Amino acid sequence: MPLQPAVLTMAKGGHQQLLHQVDGLSVGSVPPLVHCVISMGDRDLTRGRLPLGTDRWTTLVRPIPSDRRALPLAGARNLAAEMAVEAGAEVLVFLGGHVIPGSRTLERFAEAVSERPAGLPDGPVVYVGPLLHLPEPEEAVGYPFGRLDEVALPAPGIDPPEPGRHLGEPSPERFDGRAFAMSARDFRAAGGFCADYTGHGLEDADFAEKVTRAGGAFVHVGGATAYVQPVEPPDLQTELRVALRHAGTWRSRWGGDPVEHPLYERLLGSGVLRRTESGGFVAG
Repeated sequence: MPLQPAVLTMAKGGHQQLLHQVDGLSVGSVPPLVHCVISMGDRDLTRGRLPLGTDRWTTLVRPIPSDRRALPLAGARNLAAEMAVEAGAEVLVFLGGHVIPGSRTLERFAEAVSERPAGLPDGPVVYVGPLLHLPEPEEAVGYPFGRLDEVALPAPGIDPPEPGRHLGEPSPERFDGRAFAMSARDFRAAGGFCADYTGHGLEDADFAEKVTRAGGAFVHVGGATAYVQPVEPPDLQTELRVALRHAGTWRSRWGGDPVEHPLYERLLGSGVLRRTESGGFVAG
């Protein structure tokens, strides 16, 4: 029988989106054992002013020291994992604060982690599912939780396996940390996320590098679809500052530059970032 998963998330603002996540969990086929929410400098969230609780699972909220200019996303994931393990969880499902699980997302992830598909290496395994984007909800109606596939935006190029099936990921550097699952044991074996990265940039790629070097693998899980709510994009200069800082951290940890990362491809394409002849990046 699949183990009951914990859901781990982190937030700074976006309260309605976080409440939508709770709504999505409420209509899921499998409830979480615990919902671990990390407050990244969010006073209302830290002080319990949001109606996140339910009698179907335990909700835990814990703050982490934060700089609003560069949120500690990596460190928050590590802290959430510690909380979940302390609560007895063996299956960890990580969701961004603006991500809503589908009606069977937790079930599919829990099955995959608990059963561990045959043929995988002995190293840590990361399970991912399709990520679909949502439009803004209708003001008077909201989202149809449990039927989000009916309103999700088309996603050309995404060809996930059928529900219940699994498919290896050949490009782990493209790992997207907004929705994934691992066993608690494998997360520990991978060493967690590198908290030297603050802000959103290379923290996911760095984690993928750690998993790969630990002899691990990435697996697509059919039917573990999660839905991304619209968010205000960061301004270009903020992204540039994060990209330059993260590139320096990456170089000090792994040598060389990150390969084919969407953030750097976008900034290079916009002209605000350029490569130097000796390697590395500088502002354009």
